[in-house]
Amino acid sequence: MTNPIHRTWTRLTGWSAATPWASLTVWAALLFILAASVARSFTYPPLGSADEPAHLDYVVTVWHGHLPVFENGLTYRVPWGVQVPVQWVAQHPPLYYVLLAPIVGPLWDSGHTLTAVMAGRMASAVLIAVAVPASAWAASRCFPGARRLPGATAVVTAFAGIVIQQGSSIYNDALYYPLVVLACGIAGAALRDGITRRLLVAATLVVAAGMTTRLSFGLWAVAVVVALLLARNVRLARDGAPARGRAALVGRIVAAAVPVLAAAAAAGWFYVRNKAITGNFSGRQAEWGIEHARRIVRPIGEIAADGGVWRGLFGIYRGAIDPMNFPTWLILLVPLVLGLAVAVVGSVRRAGRPSAVAADTDRRALRSHGLAAAERRRDRLAGLLVVLMFVAVSALLVITQLDYVAGGGSPNTRYSMTVLPIIAIVMAAGLTGWRPLSGLLVTAWVVAAAFPYWTLVDLHVSGMVPHAALMVRLAFTVSVVAAVACVIGAFLDARRPRGRRFAPAPDADDQDRAAPSSSR
Repeated sequence: MTNPIHRTWTRLTGWSAATPWASLTVWAALLFILAASVARSFTYPPLGSADEPAHLDYVVTVWHGHLPVFENGLTYRVPWGVQVPVQWVAQHPPLYYVLLAPIVGPLWDSGHTLTAVMAGRMASAVLIAVAVPASAWAASRCFPGARRLPGATAVVTAFAGIVIQQGSSIYNDALYYPLVVLACGIAGAALRDGITRRLLVAATLVVAAGMTTRLSFGLWAVAVVVALLLARNVRLARDGAPARGRAALVGRIVAAAVPVLAAAAAAGWFYVRNKAITGNFSGRQAEWGIEHARRIVRPIGEIAADGGVWRGLFGIYRGAIDPMNFPTWLILLVPLVLGLAVAVVGSVRRAGRPSAVAADTDRRALRSHGLAAAERRRDRLAGLLVVLMFVAVSALLVITQLDYVAGGGSPNTRYSMTVLPIIAIVMAAGLTGWRPLSGLLVTAWVVAAAFPYWTLVDLHVSGMVPHAALMVRLAFTVSVVAAVACVIGAFLDARRPRGRRFAPAPDADDQDRAAPSSSR
């Protein structure tokens, strides 16, 4: 029997001890990313990157009721940190900056500039941490039967060096990435389980928020809309019954249109403003980069053949070391290859599995098995659609990035965060696909991933931030404890059998036959 507090918590959040994405592994991974982001934020010099001063300027500008302009440069500068010539993040929509403004703005106005920067970094740490439980939830919605997948997905996400770095700086990726992860889960839930009122509200809010954070969210906005159009069923009625026929078609169209309209209302004005100021909806200043930042235009074929472009774009686990470092690529590639192998082996096994219906001669059992078989076919189709969605989003990201770099852009690892939820799920599948080895593989991976994380922190840092070394040591200690808990959780998750999504429910006569004689 559960206590009232536990029942209330489960009712409000849907989390319970039986929920795979609410396991010890997920909580430990959440604690790890929070501690790791804090440790990194006190290690890295304030405003020590080329973009962070511009993001900070955007926050303070919004706090004072304005929007920045590229050519005007930074309105709010400090004598320390990296000095930037123009406001080169002005093309981004303002949601992230609006969220940070009440935290950073008052501290800035009161003259506590350094405290304002660190407060902004702490806010980013909290925002990016949302991506960890969100990634576990997304994995559970995209592949509901894989009980060990959510915990491993949370761990793989939390240890990603690029996630830790964005969570330790004032960058709008700290909000962008959790929204991307949620969009992945929402699209997967629509394909797997259909559209409900709650899911439609979530899709509307996430798509609107995503498009008000970064234009690149458009890839996932399209994925969510297509998923709603192809949803398994539509259950928008108050009784939760699935719509049929024309009502189902109309429901899908309406459900797909609502997030689009919400995004247009929330962010459309900003992209129109970009067009008016810069001549394009993205607000990109490619000519300035070519003239002043030594960017060059190259043929897209040459870009695709350049290994440095791929290493720059997908160096997700490199930490603060050279992206050419081979061991950090093993951390990424080995689980990916194992994940693809798990998918292939699973497909072969399902294709060769004999049908239980053919061997059953009882009419009632035939009917029950027939319904279950049809449900399994629909579930396999939904799973195939999820996989196709993963492939399509990944392909579009690669194409758009190659085009961006060919036009003079830089292959920045941050841009791969758009497909990092997909990468994390495939990696987690590789680490947990074989149940007897699941705990050992996750443990070995965590040990390997600890090295690039170690390069992101400095236990003896000295700089302008008071007591920085003490804060780093405390946060690092917590992250080590959390990493150990991740390993323990992985072994506990390894005890989880693969879930069964669909089992035919026996009818009344079957239940009567199955009951023990003493109860008849």
